[in-house]
Amino acid sequence: MSELQQTVQPSRRARKKERTRRDIYDAAMRLFAKEGFSTVTIAEICEEADVGRGTFFLHFPTKASLLYEFNARVAESFRARLVEPRISARAELRALVDQISVELRSHAEIMTAMLAEFFNSPHSLSSAMTWDALPQLVTEIIESGQEQGEFTRRIDARLAAASFLATASSILSGNVFREGTIDLDEINRQFLQITFSGLAPNDGLDSESTDPLHHK
Repeated sequence: MSELQQTVQPSRRARKKERTRRDIYDAAMRLFAKEGFSTVTIAEICEEADVGRGTFFLHFPTKASLLYEFNARVAESFRARLVEPRISARAELRALVDQISVELRSHAEIMTAMLAEFFNSPHSLSSAMTWDALPQLVTEIIESGQEQGEFTRRIDARLAAASFLATASSILSGNVFREGTIDLDEINRQFLQITFSGLAPNDGLDSESTDPLHHK
């Protein structure tokens, strides 16, 4: 095998693996939209995606772990919006919360069921921080904020990211607020207050542009 083939083939394999993962996710979302998350089986997803069960489990340890691909797409889309010079880490976290909210609302029933099952699955949870692109993105944003003096360095960025996402997921899965009990914008405001100020009496949330990823 030539040196060129040795360098090109892993890249091709990686691209094929990514396409397969995306195909499985897209097939699953089509079925979930028609039949509901809880009623669709992994066998049906494999048939729709034209893959074997072994291929499915190579990419997703459980059905609820399809959440990884959702998160990967959110992270990829968000990274594409970032521009240099970067704005404040607080503004980026605000913008990320807004984007996640929009994405989840477009598949609200499916994602609520998926999140609920995800948090009841130890197998899914055990690999979340190592598989998932979203914790990596949040960790990087927090580290940037620490470097700029926006956030304390006394808390490990990985722990802060885990706390941020665990709180967000608990809210989105309905474990904190039941549907319709409180306005979504108010939920986001309270969530960001906890993130930035904890239970301090002042929320510390300064007003910024409605599209904080772009400079005026």
